[in-house]
Amino acid sequence: MTRYRVYLSDVSYFSGKLECALRAKRIAYGRVPVSTDTLLNEVLPNTGWMKVPALCRDDGLWLYDSTPLLRWLDAEHPQRPLLPADPCRAFLSALVEDYCDEWQWRPAMFWRWAWPDNARYLGSRLGEELSRGTVHPAAGMALYFRMRQQRIFLRGDGVRRGNFDAIAALYPQALGWLEALLEKRRYLLGDRPSLVDIAWCGPMLRHYAQDPRPAALMAAQAPRVWAWVSRVWNSGSEDWSSAELDDFSDPAWDGVFADIGTAYLPYLHDNAAAVAAGRRRFSGEYGGIAYPELPAVRYRARCLATLQRDYAALAPEARQRVDRRLGPAIGGLLRRRSASDLPPIDSALARPRTVTAAQRLRYYFSGTPWDSE
Repeated sequence: MTRYRVYLSDVSYFSGKLECALRAKRIAYGRVPVSTDTLLNEVLPNTGWMKVPALCRDDGLWLYDSTPLLRWLDAEHPQRPLLPADPCRAFLSALVEDYCDEWQWRPAMFWRWAWPDNARYLGSRLGEELSRGTVHPAAGMALYFRMRQQRIFLRGDGVRRGNFDAIAALYPQALGWLEALLEKRRYLLGDRPSLVDIAWCGPMLRHYAQDPRPAALMAAQAPRVWAWVSRVWNSGSEDWSSAELDDFSDPAWDGVFADIGTAYLPYLHDNAAAVAAGRRRFSGEYGGIAYPELPAVRYRARCLATLQRDYAALAPEARQRVDRRLGPAIGGLLRRRSASDLPPIDSALARPRTVTAAQRLRYYFSGTPWDSE
């Protein structure tokens, strides 16, 4: 029996991630394609966001935010678990998921919107999807969303002429990491999918494997990744092995963890400091790339708080194993006190919001502020 309605976009990073998890766990759901009216009249009043994915259970319970939502689904549907049972593997998986969600996001958005041919194609898809059932012409919506996404996620997210090529190179770098991991195994931690497969499907499915320009590169340079994306999407058809997942000891993970230590965690600390100081923008160099005028993001300050809390909560033996795998520098960043006192991210449960007429009008034309509280 279908217990869930899931509000999704066919071009959405996090919609693809959630849908991969639902399919892998064989959880029945009904797809609700979104339009601006659906977002405004159904999703917004029940979650406070005009964003997808959002999930509504048949008893009226609403959930959102893919990271806590995946944990809720694993607890609610313990069959075919995605989270490793071992605490060390579970923490490392959560770290990789956070990195995929919040750091691999930038090159995925870059490859989607930085080149005119790709941007026109994706703008047309968004325009057709979001104008469905409304009075707005698809072509007008396409132009509006293309310009908006480029303003927010290119110019507004530190992309400049001087770092253009370096940011572009982050995608083929990630392809190289995954191609090496998949040389010896069907999924990233063994013979069945787990949280890290779902996390990497954030950028790899809806963006890189389906947008024309990055898809051509993936097919030509990373055929194992190309096949793996389809394998994860179709993993619900497989009876999973009960074998224990790998322990991240494969040296093919070294590049991922190095980037987390030299780029992502330093960025999270600088972002948290900017949020704590009330600054709207900050600049920094991460992974050897200079990023000017990055937005200070409250949600990512909470991501850092969540990682640090979960790391501190590990039993001593599990924490020692994490430290041995990550190295002392990364462990130090996880132990270092954040400048922000924002709470960790604990729940996927949404609550109904009262939305004024003025807010509805503003959100209709501009969307929910992406870092609203």
